[in-house]
Amino acid sequence: MKKLYKALFTAKTMLLVALWLFISAFVSSSHTGIKRYAFFFDTTLCGSSVTLNATTGLTNYKWSTGATTQSINVTASGNYWWETIDYTNNKVVNGTFTSGNTGFTSSYVVPPGAQNNSLLYPEGTYAITKDPNNVHSGFSSFYDHTTSNNSGKMMVINGASVANVTVWSENITVAPNTNYLFSVWFASAHPASPGQLNFSINGSPLGTTIQLSTTTGVWQNFTTTWNSGSSTTATIGLINQNTAASGNDFAMDDVVFAPIYHHDIAVTLNPNPVLTVTAAPSSCAVYNLTNAISGYDAATYTYVFKDASNNVVSTTNAQAITVSGTYTVTAQNKVTGCISAAKSITVTINPVPSKPNVTSP
Repeated sequence: MKKLYKALFTAKTMLLVALWLFISAFVSSSHTGIKRYAFFFDTTLCGSSVTLNATTGLTNYKWSTGATTQSINVTASGNYWWETIDYTNNKVVNGTFTSGNTGFTSSYVVPPGAQNNSLLYPEGTYAITKDPNNVHSGFSSFYDHTTSNNSGKMMVINGASVANVTVWSENITVAPNTNYLFSVWFASAHPASPGQLNFSINGSPLGTTIQLSTTTGVWQNFTTTWNSGSSTTATIGLINQNTAASGNDFAMDDVVFAPIYHHDIAVTLNPNPVLTVTAAPSSCAVYNLTNAISGYDAATYTYVFKDASNNVVSTTNAQAITVSGTYTVTAQNKVTGCISAAKSITVTINPVPSKPNVTSP
């Protein structure tokens, strides 16, 4: 029976380990080819700490504890989560503007003619360029955010004097019931009346107003999040709210709309029993190993005894040891299944003295 119980417990332990390793795996969805991480992992373990592992090979990890590493060690039971943004699955096709004036729409217009430093004098115009000063003599000179050198491009805008004009927009496909990050980098091209914009999804503003700096050429990142619900498509946009004709000039770059993968993990840490034994006194003929266990509690724990050859000794036999030697004992909590460290008990059995031969006088 003891061997059967040991086998069952070993199988249970292996199952827990297998489930624990599953935390590093992901659930794949065939919808639009997106790999979606969305599951709740509940793990019960023995001990005082456990290492939680996020899926490997990703970046920008964020844990509920504030950690940004791929793994964390926790020492308390509780609910934990981690998430990451899959920038490799950016839904924006030309967010860096490397391909020029393509992949998006705008209610602003590109003025006719070759690029020159007066091209963007009219309000409500834009150009894809390597330097804002190339298209307006009053704009500061600086590089794009992607490359930070003369090889990269950006979208440069002379803001319209009418509110709610779409600066940039794109129709994209999305996975249902998925959180997305909407991110963009802006830099003011002129210090006067810096741009004020809103994120937009399907014609509705999202998040707080984007307020640009009066300092020119300094790239600022702005983000918001959106849940797709049952949607499979979305129209995402950036809307200018500043109506100033003087100033209201800015550049944008590195537009991202990418899924956020979120995992919840419920951790229950059960303590391992602490087993305390006392030295066994020398005994005559027989010794009860349970007498060496401080606070022996057969109702709460299952005790496993073994001899020096690692053979299991039944509880009945452990209570009547007749052979000297070193025995070990472990205690397993009957509710949690957690097992103590093994403790040694050295037993010395002295033979019972023989009766002396007494003869009658």
